[in-house]
Amino acid sequence: MSQRSFTSRAARPVLILGVSAAILSLGLSACSKQKSGSPNPSQGTPAPASSAAAPPASATAEGTPAPASPTSATAEPITRPRAGDCYQFPATDNSDDLTIVSCNQPHDAETFHAFEFRGDQFPTDDELNQASDEICGLMFEYYVGKPVADSTLDYEWVGPDQELWAQGDHIVECYAFAKDDSKLNRSIWNSNM
Repeated sequence: MSQRSFTSRAARPVLILGVSAAILSLGLSACSKQKSGSPNPSQGTPAPASSAAAPPASATAEGTPAPASPTSATAEPITRPRAGDCYQFPATDNSDDLTIVSCNQPHDAETFHAFEFRGDQFPTDDELNQASDEICGLMFEYYVGKPVADSTLDYEWVGPDQELWAQGDHIVECYAFAKDDSKLNRSIWNSNM
């Protein structure tokens, strides 16, 4: 099983250690993000994933897509969060699991989007970073209701390393958390936080 390395978009040492341990143990990769640019068309193009597009399919009264409810109100370990999933990071570096919880319970983060980066060749770090940051940034604003620069939230993303890419895993997942590391107590969907 391939493991991925983690580099944070923001300097968040304590949170990064917990997220890193969970992501590495789950076999997911996290990558740093850089602003500006778009992927090199010859390497691949980002496209919505068929199994994990955000926001999820249910709709509000206004016809705007709303996140799906977590599958259970009780905590359960997860391996790949979906858009609308709220979860706890591991309490210690020795723990392997992210734990999904109801978004109405205190939680560390919420996945707000996932997409497939298409192409036959593994993208360069710059291509993956630029495309992921651009797409996650746009989807953050759509999902939360305001741009990250004006928000009390921040975001990061996780994506495949070269080995997982070769195995067909091209999914990049975007997740948000409080900039001040406080717990979230509700979904960030359309929250204008």
